[in-house]
Parts: sequence; structure tokens; C-alpha cells
Amino acid sequence: MVHDEKEQPPPDVPEEIAKLGKYKFSSDTNPREAFWMLVKACIDNDDFAKKVKANDTRREAIVNVGSSILTEDAKRYRVKVSQARLAECLMDMIAEGGWEDALPRLFDNLYNRKKGPDLNFMIALGNQYKKDPEKLAGWLEGMLAGGRPPESVLSYVAHLGDAGLVERLRKQLLNISKTEINEPQIYSLEALALLHGKDGEVDKLFAEMMDDWDMRAKKVVLEHLRESRDLEVAKKALSIYPYEYDPYSKNVLAEIVRANAKGLREEAVKLLNRLGEKEAKELIQLIVSVYRGEDAMEIARELVSERTRTELLAHVK
Repeated sequence: MVHDEKEQPPPDVPEEIAKLGKYKFSSDTNPREAFWMLVKACIDNDDFAKKVKANDTRREAIVNVGSSILTEDAKRYRVKVSQARLAECLMDMIAEGGWEDALPRLFDNLYNRKKGPDLNFMIALGNQYKKDPEKLAGWLEGMLAGGRPPESVLSYVAHLGDAGLVERLRKQLLNISKTEINEPQIYSLEALALLHGKDGEVDKLFAEMMDDWDMRAKKVVLEHLRESRDLEVAKKALSIYPYEYDPYSKNVLAEIVRANAKGLREEAVKLLNRLGEKEAKELIQLIVSVYRGEDAMEIARELVSERTRTELLAHVK
């Protein structure tokens, strides 16, 4: 081989890089090796922060590897660690390294629409929120505020069931509930249900969606309103009952009416006096199951329509 006299020797390695030599991996290092090295450092508390920093440029690959390994059989792990602890280490890598941009990838990798969120990662996420609520809530706010909200993130927020986190994200969740459809809307409503009865804007939204066109969204809000003692909610339940065709929704509306029967008698008369024949018959079926004897007779006496009065009295015992 001919030696090129013009060839220059490589420059000396800068001192600050040389000091990190034991943490540095070559550009073609298998990310799986890097991941297990970080897991061991996390468990042993062995220069974890420095090692995370040294692997910052390969964070997305490490997150992909980590989420894949988390779904494997723990018996195949290279380090003796439970899946729960592994999820904690993966979350610690993201938090320690400030890998905010890799977090959405982790949510997507560990979410399945049929099976829902990964339980171990969900617990790790909740623990991280307890350790540093400001950081995690800030990251989640950014993810939910920009563009189309990620279904996977919303699923974790809803299933986590942390009222404090939902309170921090309420602005984004309210907006998503009002403007999105399908899973993003459903998960947002399920999360906001934690604030129902404590937040006026959430209560108003749920009342408005009692007759929503989307069956799943309607069922979510009705499920959380079925024991409501709010008279305005009960009045709406009474008014939409004759038009509801879904048996489940109809049963929940009836429950709400029964729970507030005392304050609805006057409203029942007003509705029966203005409803058409078909709708009036539907409402009468509900009224006779709620009001008995003299109460039902009083409603009948105040009806304008002879036909409606006769129909109601035919069912009164």
C-alpha cells in the first residue's frame, strides 16, 4: 500500500470528550446494548445521569428498543428486573435526559386501541407525575395543544385517573371534547369525568352532550350523570326522553328523572301539553312509572289535551 505523504494524523481528542469516553458508544452501536446499559445504571444508581446524557443522540432508538422489550417475556431480559421496574427505568431515562420529543413515540409504541395502555408504563407515568408534576404536566400540555391530539396520550391520561393531572390539562381536554370525535373525544370525556360535580364548565359540557349525536360520547356523559341531583339536568333528561331510541340511554334518562321526580311534576305537565301524540305516549310511559296515585292524577288534571289526559289516566291505578 502506497503511503500518502500528504495524509495528516488525526487531531487529538478534546479533553471534555475524552472524559466521557467510558460512556461513549460508537455510531453503529446496537441501541439495544445502550438500553440495557442504561437500565443497569438506573438500577445500580451508577452515573445514571451522565450515561443518559452521553446517549442523548440515540434517544429515539433507545425508546423504540425499550418499549419493544417492555412487551417481551421478562425471562428473556438481559438484566434481572421486573417489567414494572423496567418501565420505571424507561420513564426515568426520559425525565433525566429531557427527552420530551421521544415521549410521544413511547406513548404510541405502548398503546393498543383494543387492549388499551400498557399497565406497567401507566404506573411508571403516574409515579413520574408524583415526583415532578410540573415537568410532566408541561410536556403533556404541549402534546395535547398542538395539532391533532394523540389518541395514545389521551388514553393514558384517562386511564391513569389522576384528578390533579386532569385539572392541569382541563383546558386542552375541554377543547378536545368539544371539537374532536371518536377515541380522542371519548378519552377526553372520561378524563374530565373526574372533575364532574366540581367544575362548572365540565358540568355544563356533560349536560349539553346528554343528547349528543355520537352514541359513545353520549353514553360516557350519561353514565356519570345517572345519579345527578341537578334539577336542570333532570329537566333535560325528561325533555329528551321521548326522542331517545337507544335502550341504555333511555334507561339512564329514566333513572335521572326518578331521582328528581319531586321537582319535575310541573315540567312534566308543560311537556305533555306541547308534545305530539307519539312523543306524548312515550313520555306517559315514563311518567306512570315515576308518579303514582294522586301525583299522577294531579298531572292528568292539568293537561289541556283530552286525548293525552285519557291516555295517562288509562295507566293510572
